[in-house]
Amino acid sequence: MIAKQDVQELFPTPIWIIDLEPAAAATLNAQLQTEIDWLISPRPRIQAGANWQTPQDLHTRPAFAEFVKLVEMAARGVARYLQVDQYPMVITGCWANINPPGAYHPTHCHPNNYLSGVYYVAAPPPTKILFQDPRPVMIMPKPRQFSRVTANGAEAESKAGRMVLFPSWLRHNVPANSTEGDRVSIAFNLMFRNFSETMAAPLWDATAGKNSG
Repeated sequence: MIAKQDVQELFPTPIWIIDLEPAAAATLNAQLQTEIDWLISPRPRIQAGANWQTPQDLHTRPAFAEFVKLVEMAARGVARYLQVDQYPMVITGCWANINPPGAYHPTHCHPNNYLSGVYYVAAPPPTKILFQDPRPVMIMPKPRQFSRVTANGAEAESKAGRMVLFPSWLRHNVPANSTEGDRVSIAFNLMFRNFSETMAAPLWDATAGKNSG
């Protein structure tokens, strides 16, 4: 007979959600919206379902310096949580997405980076970002109820003043904007500053006779 049964949840995939104070978010978002509107003005014509995107160099522009500080602060918190804050990270790309009604982002990931994230400048509800289970699906019978253990996807609510950070390899998508207003977000990637110098060497130490991976 069974004396005891335990469950161990192995290898979690964390995401981090950061909400700004409402007053601070309102001030920052007004500034960001003004700069983004200027960058895409006049708005070019696009196909139905498509969106407008700015150049990927917003982190180098003085007008976005306050936002860059916010991203760097959030990234340091994530690095401390993962115990890799001894390796400085830098933003490798940063761009704005303007999704008019009907626009969406198909499933994708952000190769050659460690962390990625999105900050919402304007997110009329309902707005969310969907994440896919990174494990390959072999057999998946339909459970009586979906949960974080039985589902093969998860979602995070999107709202103005919220930042969502996640591993760059985690595949995600954004459903079509079903509202009458624009959904405006700023996406970004982060990578270790000196990856090839500090992070690319094998984890195992041959001299110690240990193998860590």
